[in-house]
Amino acid sequence: MRFDILSLSVVFVFFLFACDISAAPQSNSLTRADSCAQVLNFDCAIELYEEALLFQDRDSSLNDFLKIHNLIGDIYYKQGYFTKANRSYQLVLKYGQQYKEEKEIAKALMGQSHVLWRYGDNVNSIQNILKSIGLFRSLKDTANLVSASNILGGIYVSTGELEKAEEIYEETLSIAIAGKDSIGMASSYEYIGVIRSFNKQYTEAIKFYLKSLSINLKIGNELDAGITNANIGEAYLNLADYKIALEYLSVAEEILTRHNFNSGLIFVNYCAGECYMRLGQFIRAHQRFDRSLELIELTGESREQSTVLELKAECFELEGKFKSAYQVQKEYTVAKDSLNVSNQNEQLMQIMGQYEFEKKEQENLFLQQENELKEKEIESKQAQIRLQYAIGAILLVFLIIVIFLFAKLYKNKKLLDEANQTKNKLFAFIAHDIKAPLGNLQMLVHMLDDGFAQNKVEQSKVLSELNNCAYSVVQLTDDLISWSVAQQDGLDFQPENLVLGELVKDALELFKPQIDFKKISVENEIQPYLEVYVDKKAFLSIMRNVISNAIKFSETGGEIALSAKEVMDKKSGRAMIELRCKDEGVGMSKKKAEQLVKSNRIETTRGTANEKGTGLGLNLIKEFVQKSEGHIKIKSKESVGTRFSVFLPVAIE
Repeated sequence: MRFDILSLSVVFVFFLFACDISAAPQSNSLTRADSCAQVLNFDCAIELYEEALLFQDRDSSLNDFLKIHNLIGDIYYKQGYFTKANRSYQLVLKYGQQYKEEKEIAKALMGQSHVLWRYGDNVNSIQNILKSIGLFRSLKDTANLVSASNILGGIYVSTGELEKAEEIYEETLSIAIAGKDSIGMASSYEYIGVIRSFNKQYTEAIKFYLKSLSINLKIGNELDAGITNANIGEAYLNLADYKIALEYLSVAEEILTRHNFNSGLIFVNYCAGECYMRLGQFIRAHQRFDRSLELIELTGESREQSTVLELKAECFELEGKFKSAYQVQKEYTVAKDSLNVSNQNEQLMQIMGQYEFEKKEQENLFLQQENELKEKEIESKQAQIRLQYAIGAILLVFLIIVIFLFAKLYKNKKLLDEANQTKNKLFAFIAHDIKAPLGNLQMLVHMLDDGFAQNKVEQSKVLSELNNCAYSVVQLTDDLISWSVAQQDGLDFQPENLVLGELVKDALELFKPQIDFKKISVENEIQPYLEVYVDKKAFLSIMRNVISNAIKFSETGGEIALSAKEVMDKKSGRAMIELRCKDEGVGMSKKKAEQLVKSNRIETTRGTANEKGTGLGLNLIKEFVQKSEGHIKIKSKESVGTRFSVFLPVAIE
């Protein structure tokens, strides 16, 4: 994995310019130098910064002097002149430490850390960057803290500590997002892409690179956009999509050449060379590798030299030029880091394999014998594993059976509980709804007993009412029995389109004796064309209880008004029929009305004629209305009356 070096340098430089240029003193030379740096005209910027230094020596503070040297060091770093950059940073550290200019010291440590890392001195590089991070944290300089943290992450990447690096990049991304820092977000996305590439998740890496590229293009950061193109090209190279890789590398080369970014061009050239090598275009591949080596010699960036030499040796080997491959491989082993010497020797032996075939044969024989022993060990372990799997399978089957039986028992218990609830509701329903016609029967019998009917016409009328009441009781009982038989699995309503007026009229007929007895005037203003979508038995129960309560709490000679209209219900957001029952009875307080709507407590209150109730009526109304996907509303005032509204769905067309 090679591209991490390139991406690591990008954001660091960009952050330094973003944070430092705007802070420079406003002399004429310095302002012009800043402008040159912003458009990446580095030669112009260096000349004018040095001119500004002459001015600063005569007429300004040490702090400005240190800032300018840090800016010059940053530009030299971008150009790949690491020795010159390090001299500028050393100068800042020398004078800054004498006068405790902590911010400029921290920036110089950060720059020097990057230079040391380029030279392969990871130990001193980490020491410097940790000092820099500590200073930025104490100064609460978030932007530079993110830059320094990203450099530390890059060092961890180069030493193979990817988990530590990823933790740092995730943290810096969060800081950048929280601060709406586009530059920080672009760099963090780039670094996370680096981690994905090191983990060989190249498709995921490309996604993060594209996020970084999009931000860089949006904010006009052309140089970093060029480097991101190079990283994308490297990812496609690893995916063996060489043509697309070359397209991205070509864009990167154009941008980096325009800005004289030699460090990046090293990377672009050997990546392009590898693409050509994989495509079998060996001449073009060698041209690219040689160009990388020239730039390495120019910049002194020896860290990349072993990578380029390794690729060049591989290219000769693919051409069948084993002698040339062997010569380059020797150069590679000299350049390779001492920690990887064993790997380099193994690779060198692979290239020399054509000359040591007999020795290889002996090694292969030894490996074959060793593999046979390993196979026997593997077979023994596999037998143990199969036994473990068999035992595990038996335990799993047993566990599944236990879970199945438990689930079945739980389901049966739940069905039993629901059956008991249904039974209780059914008994309550019968006890409550059969009360009204039985009460009428009792009242008519008392009328006969008291000699209320003195002639045959009156007696006939009373007997007719008795017959009607008895019929209502029988009809209600039949309905309840039929309903209970149909509901053995619970309260499973069967809604249908029903004409509202006809059902209300039937319900009123049931209470005619009570209405006449209390001399109540009933106004039925329900239009004949209104229809609701509800279970018929449930609706009749709702109406019986609504009308029963209105009669119960109305004074003798009072009025009851029934009306209905189609409304758009705010609660459900759908068309509903609002059925109103308004009486001029005793009424109740607002608090009491709210309690009745919300509470499920069973309470009973005697009516104006001392009528006794069970306290179940309102609960039955609420349950059946809720089951019908409706709701109720009570508006009442003491000594004035009550308006009881039932909202039910409009009939389905």
